[in-house]
Amino acid sequence: MCIGVLLLIGCGTTDNTVIGTDGKPLSKDESAKVIRNTVESKLENRDFRILVDQMDPTYGPTLHLRDNDWALEVHNDSIGSVLPYIGRGYNVPYGSAMGFHFITRINSYTVEKVKPNMWRAKITCNTAQDFYTFVVEVYDNGSAYISANTNYRDLIRFSGDMDLRGLSLKRVK
Repeated sequence: MCIGVLLLIGCGTTDNTVIGTDGKPLSKDESAKVIRNTVESKLENRDFRILVDQMDPTYGPTLHLRDNDWALEVHNDSIGSVLPYIGRGYNVPYGSAMGFHFITRINSYTVEKVKPNMWRAKITCNTAQDFYTFVVEVYDNGSAYISANTNYRDLIRFSGDMDLRGLSLKRVK
């Protein structure tokens, strides 16, 4: 009986539902359309934040991040990164062992729709310590994956969600 109850609880789904201007939730299809259009607009306008909750180093297990403080932000011609790093470093410059913590100008930014439900942004930038290439893949529902590559460290991947707080998102069971 306990197993049956756990299965029923586990099968319950929650969807991101957008609250309309009248204060009522939009339908599932309308919510998905608003979220999809917002994701596309944020990527094309270079104005987004990816909140990261998991990292996957090249060597080692996937790690879940407990704090909600990890993020990658893009605003116009600038990029800010507060991302942890675990992995191998090769000839790492002094003072850069704290992870990817910086704000700098973007060298190049391209965005393309690579699947009907996915966009990919490629961002390059540099700091005094390193050169970075971020590949950000964002799906229609706002889920996001980041691959971070540098000159002096192994590739690392992150996953999380695009910050969509401007949509008045509310979890509806």
